Formats: sequence, structure tokens, C-alpha cells
Amino acid sequence: MRDTGIHKDSVKTWKVLKTESENYDITSLYLEGDDERLKKRRAGQWASIRVLRDDGWSEPHPFTISCAPEDEILRFTIKKAGVFTCSIPELSPGTPVRVEGPFGVFCRDIEKSPEIALIAGGVGITPFLSVLRWLRNIRAKNRMTLFWANKTIEDVFAAGELKEMTRALTLTIIHAISREKEVEKYFQTEYPHILYMPRHLMLPVRPSQDARIHAERTGGMRCRSEIGREREFQLVFLFSQVDAILPLGHRKPITLLESKLFDY
Repeated sequence: MRDTGIHKDSVKTWKVLKTESENYDITSLYLEGDDERLKKRRAGQWASIRVLRDDGWSEPHPFTISCAPEDEILRFTIKKAGVFTCSIPELSPGTPVRVEGPFGVFCRDIEKSPEIALIAGGVGITPFLSVLRWLRNIRAKNRMTLFWANKTIEDVFAAGELKEMTRALTLTIIHAISREKEVEKYFQTEYPHILYMPRHLMLPVRPSQDARIHAERTGGMRCRSEIGREREFQLVFLFSQVDAILPLGHRKPITLLESKLFDY
């Protein structure tokens, strides 16, 4: 186990409250417990968990904390990708789980940005779910657009909650569905700010020399801010292609957040 600078005796043991299926290969794990460090966490941070088995504690595995930072019950939303993650849906209530964290700095002070673009692929949306849940709870007034790439509509999860977020927040959601062509059938008039694209989500990868991009990596995620004008124009052009709420002539700075592009 890597050295995290935290003594093993200070790592608190939580217990499984429940598991909840999000779709065919993603499960949310809910834990109940008490840890002063985790009470002070920020949206989008991650933690390492170890589960007590018959033969002892498992190896540590890192996951984003997908709930809002003020939630007392910890929530991890986990995709099946190996032996450990495939065992998550089978965990019984009361199973002891050691939680070490929180770690990482995911887009510090993002609430101060008046306009935000979020880009995620598949289960890589989990830190943004944490951020959006927090922004909803504080009744944020930021203008936000979420781009979310998935293979099929069956890969989309938390759909009902995200629909309601478009009513509670100034939020537009653009689903890029790469393996379906007739995605317009999913559009619902009662949710006019949820749109669908029948292709991969493409963004420019070579910004101009005068584009101001600052990046930091934490736990496999990137945060970008202070987007330069040319980069901003290219991004807004993508907005305009899907008739989103930002006009083509828009020129104000946008904060662009990119999470695990594209883990799906």
C-alpha cells in the first residue's frame, strides 16, 4: 500500500448501508460512519476504500466520492472493471469498510466561475455529479453546460436526478451517444435543456499559442480554467451546433472541466 502520510490507526472504519444499481454495470455504494476529515471534504474529491473479507482487508482501491460534500452518508459510484469492482454489488449491509481520504483538489473555487462547461465520458461523470449535487444544494446561479459521452442510452445513469437539476440550476445537458443514430427520439419537451448528439464528442486538442490553459492532475482527472479566446470560440461553436443556450457570439471566459476523457 502506498504511503499516504496518514497513520493506519487513524483510518476510520465505516459500514455498508446499502448498494444500489445505477445501470447494468455501475453500482452506487453507500457507507455510514463518522470521520472528521471526510466531513471537511470538497466536491469532486476521492478516497481509498478497503473491504473486510473472510481472509482480511482487501487492497485499497481509489474512487471518487460522488455525493455532495455535505452529505453524511458517503456514496461511491463504481463501474465493474475487475474482481474487486465486480464484488461491490454483492456487499451486504453492515460489511466493514475502511475509508482513507479525502484526497485531491478538483477544480478549486469553481463556484466563483460564472459560466462552466463540464466534459465527461461514461463513469467519469462521478466527480461532476458531486459538484452538481453541491451546486444544487447551495442554489448556485452559475450558467453550466454538461457534455456527457456514452456508447448507448443504457449507459446513462442518474438520468432522473439530472433532469431535475436542469430545473433547479441554469444547466444544459448534452448527451453524445456514439453507437446510436436516431437519438432525437430521447428528447423530451418537458426537459428542453437536455439535448442529444448521435456521435462522439469531439473537442479541439491543439489550442492556439495565445490560448491560456492551466491544468492540474489529481487522481486521474484534469481541471482546466481561464480558457483563451480562440479555444473558447471553438468550444462555443460546438455549443451552437446543438442549439444550446450559449449564443455563437458569446465571448466571456468559460471554465472548462474535463474528467477522465473518455473512460467509457
